[in-house]
Amino acid sequence: MAQPQPSTTMSWKAEMQKIAEQVLTKLQGLPEADPLQIGAFTILLIFIATVLIMFILACIHCCCCSTPQHRVSRVKPFHQP
Repeated sequence: MAQPQPSTTMSWKAEMQKIAEQVLTKLQGLPEADPLQIGAFTILLIFIATVLIMFILACIHCCCCSTPQHRVSRVKPFHQP
Protein backbone atom coordinates (compact mmCIF):
# COMPACT_ATOMS: atom_id res chain seq x y z
CA MET A 1 0.00 0.00 0.00
CA ALA A 2 1.42 3.38 -1.01
CA GLN A 3 2.00 5.96 1.66
CA PRO A 4 0.52 9.43 1.07
CA GLN A 5 3.02 12.05 -0.02
CA PRO A 6 3.61 14.85 2.49
CA SER A 7 1.94 18.03 1.36
CA THR A 8 3.94 21.14 0.60
CA THR A 9 2.34 22.82 3.59
CA MET A 10 3.89 20.30 5.95
CA SER A 11 7.33 20.67 4.43
CA TRP A 12 6.95 24.45 4.57
CA LYS A 13 5.98 24.25 8.24
CA ALA A 14 8.88 21.93 8.97
CA GLU A 15 11.28 24.28 7.19
CA MET A 16 10.00 27.29 9.15
CA GLN A 17 10.31 25.32 12.39
CA LYS A 18 13.88 24.39 11.50
CA ILE A 19 14.75 28.04 10.81
CA ALA A 20 13.09 29.12 14.06
CA GLU A 21 15.09 26.53 16.00
CA GLN A 22 18.32 27.76 14.40
CA VAL A 23 17.50 31.37 15.31
CA LEU A 24 16.65 30.31 18.86
CA THR A 25 19.98 28.49 19.13
CA LYS A 26 21.78 31.63 17.94
CA LEU A 27 19.86 33.77 20.45
CA GLN A 28 20.73 31.43 23.31
CA GLY A 29 24.41 31.61 22.38
CA LEU A 30 24.39 35.38 21.94
CA PRO A 31 25.47 36.34 25.49
CA GLU A 32 28.76 34.46 24.98
CA ALA A 33 29.32 35.90 21.49
CA ASP A 34 31.94 38.50 20.70
CA PRO A 35 30.83 42.11 20.11
CA LEU A 36 31.18 41.79 16.33
CA GLN A 37 28.63 38.96 16.20
CA ILE A 38 26.26 40.86 18.48
CA GLY A 39 26.54 43.95 16.27
CA ALA A 40 25.97 41.96 13.09
CA PHE A 41 22.95 40.23 14.58
CA THR A 42 21.53 43.58 15.74
CA ILE A 43 21.97 45.10 12.28
CA LEU A 44 20.29 42.07 10.72
CA LEU A 45 17.33 42.35 13.09
CA ILE A 46 16.99 46.09 12.39
CA PHE A 47 17.04 45.40 8.63
CA ILE A 48 14.35 42.72 8.89
CA ALA A 49 12.18 44.96 11.09
CA THR A 50 12.58 47.87 8.64
CA VAL A 51 11.55 45.73 5.67
CA LEU A 52 8.50 44.42 7.54
CA ILE A 53 7.45 47.92 8.62
CA MET A 54 7.84 49.25 5.07
CA PHE A 55 5.77 46.33 3.72
CA ILE A 56 3.02 46.96 6.27
CA LEU A 57 2.98 50.69 5.50
CA ALA A 58 2.78 49.99 1.75
CA CYS A 59 -0.15 47.63 2.28
CA ILE A 60 -1.94 50.16 4.47
CA HIS A 61 -1.36 52.94 1.94
CA CYS A 62 -2.60 50.85 -1.00
CA CYS A 63 -5.65 49.48 0.80
CA CYS A 64 -6.79 52.54 2.73
CA CYS A 65 -5.55 55.56 0.79
CA SER A 66 -6.25 54.63 -2.82
CA THR A 67 -8.74 57.40 -3.57
CA PRO A 68 -9.05 59.23 -6.88
CA GLN A 69 -7.97 62.51 -5.27
CA HIS A 70 -4.36 61.61 -6.00
CA ARG A 71 -4.92 61.77 -9.77
CA VAL A 72 -3.24 64.55 -11.70
CA SER A 73 -5.69 67.04 -13.19
CA ARG A 74 -5.29 68.05 -16.79
CA VAL A 75 -4.08 71.54 -17.55
CA LYS A 76 -6.56 73.52 -19.64
CA PRO A 77 -5.53 76.40 -21.87
CA PHE A 78 -6.02 79.87 -20.48
CA HIS A 79 -8.60 81.94 -22.41
CA GLN A 80 -8.81 85.67 -21.90
CA PRO A 81 -12.30 87.20 -22.22
